[in-house]
Amino acid sequence: MTSQTVGGTAVAFFYPAASDRPLALAIFLKGLNVAPSHYSYYAQRLAQYGFVVAIPDPITRLPRRDELFASMGLFQDLQATLRREGSRVDSPLFERVDSERVALLGHSQGGIVALDAVVNASAVSLTSGDYSLPPELKAALFYGSVLDVEFTGDRPLNHHDLPIALMAGSRDSLMPAGEVRETYERLQSPPKLYLEVEGANHYGITNVNNPPQAPLDPRLPDVAQEVALENLARWSGVFLRAWVLEDAIAQGYLQQMLGITDNVVSLEGEF
Repeated sequence: MTSQTVGGTAVAFFYPAASDRPLALAIFLKGLNVAPSHYSYYAQRLAQYGFVVAIPDPITRLPRRDELFASMGLFQDLQATLRREGSRVDSPLFERVDSERVALLGHSQGGIVALDAVVNASAVSLTSGDYSLPPELKAALFYGSVLDVEFTGDRPLNHHDLPIALMAGSRDSLMPAGEVRETYERLQSPPKLYLEVEGANHYGITNVNNPPQAPLDPRLPDVAQEVALENLARWSGVFLRAWVLEDAIAQGYLQQMLGITDNVVSLEGEF
């Protein structure tokens, strides 16, 4: 892991020590008041699938949709940082990055912001001009994140054919699995994936349950934290390899495993 300031925001970067192909960029928007360090296990495991995982830590608030996709926003700043590291001979990422392949991830409020940016990309006009999904964005994946019908209506969610995975914990009381699944069902078109971790609560993706200062999930998990983390990282890695790295083996494996239900994970989707 390394840390840098990007566009005035502290960002933690996680990447594997070695890789057999260029690493894509995975931008992870954290949950409210959760320090990036609490995602270190998930980020380190995900990085092993072929990614540089970048976790911004905004000082006052999470990025808005315009800051994600406007011409001078977070997305472009992180791409530029990755390109710079890939061309710097004294960087551990020298000649190891592919900044033209990007995934967008998030947990809780971070996922809500990112999902809102995706499905409203063609409908929102900003002072910096209309925006659309960056062509480098190849897939998105979120844990414990929903779009409220009160604000979006019950219309189908147009994600512009961007592959999206929504993940939930069966014991999440802040973003209940049923609501995550409803958001998944409203996604307009494939590719899309829904994954549920039996026994995980809202913080199944963090190193510890209920990280300090984060909103409390009163429902305790009844699956070990490391088991929830390992399953979330594994399936995240497979999904992102399938669509960001265009890995045919990963795509075939996901297709084969649809409908699986074991003691921990259930999967459904359309590809």
